[in-house]
Amino acid sequence: MAQVFLGHAGHVPLALIILEALQAQPGYFAGMDAYLLLAAGVSQAWFAHRFRASPRTGRVLSNFVGPALYSLGEFAAEGTNFLAQWHHLAYWGFALAFALVQGAQLGWRHAKVAATVGESVVRASIPLVTYALFEAHADGKALSFSVFWADMTHQYLSIVLLLLGTLMGFLEVNLQRAQAAVRALTDQLHVYSSWALGHNVLERALEDVRTLSLKRMHRALLFVDIRGFTAWSEQRTPEEVVQMLNRFYAESEGALGTTPIKLKYTADEILAVFEHTEQALAAAQALLTQLHTTLEPLNLSAGAGLHYGPVVEGVLGGSQSKAYDVIGDTVNTAQRLCDAAQSWELLLSEAAVASGTCKPTTWRSIQVKGKAHALSVASLRLPS
Repeated sequence: MAQVFLGHAGHVPLALIILEALQAQPGYFAGMDAYLLLAAGVSQAWFAHRFRASPRTGRVLSNFVGPALYSLGEFAAEGTNFLAQWHHLAYWGFALAFALVQGAQLGWRHAKVAATVGESVVRASIPLVTYALFEAHADGKALSFSVFWADMTHQYLSIVLLLLGTLMGFLEVNLQRAQAAVRALTDQLHVYSSWALGHNVLERALEDVRTLSLKRMHRALLFVDIRGFTAWSEQRTPEEVVQMLNRFYAESEGALGTTPIKLKYTADEILAVFEHTEQALAAAQALLTQLHTTLEPLNLSAGAGLHYGPVVEGVLGGSQSKAYDVIGDTVNTAQRLCDAAQSWELLLSEAAVASGTCKPTTWRSIQVKGKAHALSVASLRLPS
């Protein structure tokens, strides 16, 4: 709100306070006029800030909030004598001028540049108009712009102020274009970063960069793999394979939602990292149910493995290429469970079962590569 007051809403009130202070007798600031003007500007800034989500309503109509409140206060104190003071009416004049040029900016795309420059010129004319009013009052004459313009000093001041307003307007146009380009680039980089890090990791990293540091954590790891993919892809063009994989990835993201800390794709295999086993189990059930509908018509199937244990996670890589990943035997074990799972089967390790609330009744022993002893695993058929 302070930015709105200093950047726009406070300009006319502050100019009028200076004008009235120079005209008034000593003790001006002991009265209410200056504070009424400040209150009007602050109220206008609050209104514009409060309704910033609706630019046309908030920005355009807020221009009349300040003069309306000021007029009500002055009428209550001075009555109709308020209308006899031209600089009071100037507040309404500037409000109307700003409303018109700001409305043009928001309503007519082709008039945006001219309207932006016009707003800057109106802003630059504030000291010019208030100075003309001050001069007229000081001379005790009725305001006459022809007389005001007859003075070469006034001509110089007017030309310089209006020229500066025009130049500042074009500078504002260029600034807005640069800001729009930066916003577009920022949005694009945000999308690219979310692809590399994952949405959840990116959001956490933006709040605390230490999120990306390597650290030891306990995670639930879910691997899902398409069965029969290699044989199927041999009979298809590369374009058909890519199309199917993209559909597989998209439907996987839809089923898994935003719960996974990290999603990693390796051809026909998905790794999803979760904080808790219950999250991973619910995601596995949703994903395999969705994939059953997608893969069965292609004579394909899927299997999954779920394990819970310690990993080291964070950004890994060299100086030129880095990626957020999870490393450890927990990852290898989860992948081995997935490899051992039959079509539409989810295998859970003893650690995964112990860390969750699922109580499976079907257990079996499997021998997997890289393990000296057989693993006891729980089996769930999905979709059930």
